[in-house]
Amino acid sequence: MVNIDVKTLFIFSAAANIFIIALFAIYIRIYKEKNPIIDIFVLSRVLGILFLIILSLRDGLPSHLSIIINSTIYLFLVYYELYCISFIDRKFNFRHFKQYLLIPLILSIIAYFFITSSESHRIVIMSLNVAIMYIISSYILLTAKGKTKIQYLTGYMFTIISLLILTRSFGALKINGVEMYSMNYVMVIPVIFYLTLNLIFPLLLIFILKEKDNLKLRELNKSKNKFFSIIAHDLRGPLGGLQQIGELLWLNNINDEVREKLTKTLYQNSKNTFNLLDNLLKWANANAGLIVCKPTNLNIQEIIANNIHLFKSQIKLKNLSLNCNFKNDLFVYADSNMIDTVIRNLISNSIKFTPDDGEIEIDLDKIDETNNTCTIVIIDNGVGLDKETQLKVFELNSTVSTYGTNKEKGTGLGLKLCKEFLTLNNGNIRVKSNVKNGTRVYVSLPLSTYKTAI
Repeated sequence: MVNIDVKTLFIFSAAANIFIIALFAIYIRIYKEKNPIIDIFVLSRVLGILFLIILSLRDGLPSHLSIIINSTIYLFLVYYELYCISFIDRKFNFRHFKQYLLIPLILSIIAYFFITSSESHRIVIMSLNVAIMYIISSYILLTAKGKTKIQYLTGYMFTIISLLILTRSFGALKINGVEMYSMNYVMVIPVIFYLTLNLIFPLLLIFILKEKDNLKLRELNKSKNKFFSIIAHDLRGPLGGLQQIGELLWLNNINDEVREKLTKTLYQNSKNTFNLLDNLLKWANANAGLIVCKPTNLNIQEIIANNIHLFKSQIKLKNLSLNCNFKNDLFVYADSNMIDTVIRNLISNSIKFTPDDGEIEIDLDKIDETNNTCTIVIIDNGVGLDKETQLKVFELNSTVSTYGTNKEKGTGLGLKLCKEFLTLNNGNIRVKSNVKNGTRVYVSLPLSTYKTAI
């Protein structure tokens, strides 16, 4: 026998959980962390405190009520905690969370059927139920790819905990007259180790969060360094071209025809260089947090019309047909400057990659009332993109570079900026294209609270 007061152990563990909640509050405040996973983990600790207090006061509550409350709270707090650690590296999805919520629900129902059984049998059933959840989490952590060293370590700890819980289950099954507060070492030692390891989990969660953040930061810095090297390389071309054209115009005696061609090339190069620098500045400011997304109710139809007017001279120069086919107001909830930049870049791309006498159409693809979003599509009959390029146009570290119909060299920065701005506005962008058969660019945005008339 082990001379330990199990009730006192539960009270001590509850007090430790209060300290852990305070620790997470400090962590959130210092790092300004906004992560649903942390909120769920803190909820599990709150439930843990409630569970431990009820356990320590168990004799003061009606028996059946105490068993039902204890079993349900315990299974759900274990589920919340294990879900957080097992799926911390994926973006939180409430639907995914609810799917896995079936596990504690089913196990709670199973435990309910044994409410009138002996205490030893109830201990066996609850221990098996909890062990199942730890085994599932251990399997996820140890077999999934891309896990960090700390996550693998956590997976092995979960395996050890599941074995300890199974040991307690075995003891409850074999020892006669066993109770919740039994002093037998087979019953007490697993509880001591479990409660001790349970106090380590929050630290592991914080370490995993910081490790993931550091990995993302290293990858982001690596991508940005490569990205800026691409930009620096691409800037040399048009700037060098401007210098050469300037020398030709200044130092050589040239006829009017050649001068006109050089002037046209000078205008095109200077315009492309300005657009590149403008997009680069906006992208850098957005990533540095200098551009703050301030969504408002705005009429995207007006933004499209204004940008069509802005490109009027280029449309006329290539004799293009550019039409916005929805004439009524379409209100979205987004940042006006960002969406204006997105539309301007997409129209500019369509003009650049559509041959003379070509056609560009801007349509309302659909309104999704279920998700409260709308999707517009910009369609051209230009040069198009191959499948490989379509996969890379939005990647930060890609080196996609295509030429317009007048041999204008692009870097793909415009599409990356569009992706960045649309993500900040809870929107999305996708491309559907075939070489020599044109391109369709789909832009989705949240609808505003204004009534949209189409």
